[in-house]
Amino acid sequence: MGKLIPRSFERIRSGEQIQPTTFTNVAAAIAAGVTAAKFPRRIIYLSAGGTGAVPCLAISDGTNWRQVAIGINAI
Repeated sequence: MGKLIPRSFERIRSGEQIQPTTFTNVAAAIAAGVTAAKFPRRIIYLSAGGTGAVPCLAISDGTNWRQVAIGINAI
């Protein structure tokens, strides 16, 4: 019997898009019960959560949500 591979890895291997959960900002995520402490290492998309109310990603470090700015367009 082979080693079991988590479904998320199968999705990546197949080229399927991975879409993080979307919230307006961190306050909206917390209001929905998605706290940094409850979901360590989780990535979420914030549609207006960055500095200047711009879209960004946020990653939980187990205590806080850490903002990751979305830079220039990929080529």
